[in-house]
Amino acid sequence: MKRLSILMYHALYATEAQRLAIDPEDRPYAISTDTFARQLDLLSKANIPVISPHALEQPAAPAPGGVLLTFDDGHASNAELALPLLRQRGLVALFFVTSDFIGERPGFCTWDQVRALSLAGMTIGGHGQTHRFLSDLPDPELRRELEQSHNRIAQELQVPVMQMSFPGGRYDARCLRIAHEVGYRVLHGSDIGTLPAQHAAPQHRPLPRLAIRTNTPDSVFLEFARAAPARMLQAQATSRAKTWARRLIGNQRYHRLYARLKGAPSA
Repeated sequence: MKRLSILMYHALYATEAQRLAIDPEDRPYAISTDTFARQLDLLSKANIPVISPHALEQPAAPAPGGVLLTFDDGHASNAELALPLLRQRGLVALFFVTSDFIGERPGFCTWDQVRALSLAGMTIGGHGQTHRFLSDLPDPELRRELEQSHNRIAQELQVPVMQMSFPGGRYDARCLRIAHEVGYRVLHGSDIGTLPAQHAAPQHRPLPRLAIRTNTPDSVFLEFARAAPARMLQAQATSRAKTWARRLIGNQRYHRLYARLKGAPSA
């Protein structure tokens, strides 16, 4: 049975200076433009279709097989580097933006750049207001994070905002309920997995995604895109270990430890 693999990207870079300008804790998820272009071409050569994000927005529609390209955070490279490579190949992607980063945080998109993505046929989704871990917030702050982010993006772009991803992949039952209440219809997480084609995309829980990292080899990339069972089992085992570590020490302590390790000179 064909399956849908949702691939998760973050920042791109074309030069070493651009790579070093990315926050150290985010660099493990940054890939070069050469790598991204090669991955897109690998999908084409393997006859793996890149689907439109809007295919997930119809509750009764079957989830098609292939891959969906997603980007988290709203880094400026999404507009400056990813968009031209996608347009050259006639492809579309889903960009999740953190609303308070846009036009405010150095290295991230301006609202004009986000509008350019939307006008080019890309889908824009929410990624929280401040990128805080939503499951750590009390109810009033959680609702404010989700509601204000959703409303700001819709206001700036003048388009419906139907999809969102959870910062850090952290969520609980409250997050799911309030996200639906403020207007999101398709939720994305960071749990490892793929979706069976020919079945309606689930609307009641976050969709699984597959993170593409700096050190993801082409062979693993293609196994992700093809939803190779053995690769999925290996990736899920690694993910479960990380999930237990987060539960044991808590989101904030886990993130501080991760940031400290990735910010070390040897990283």
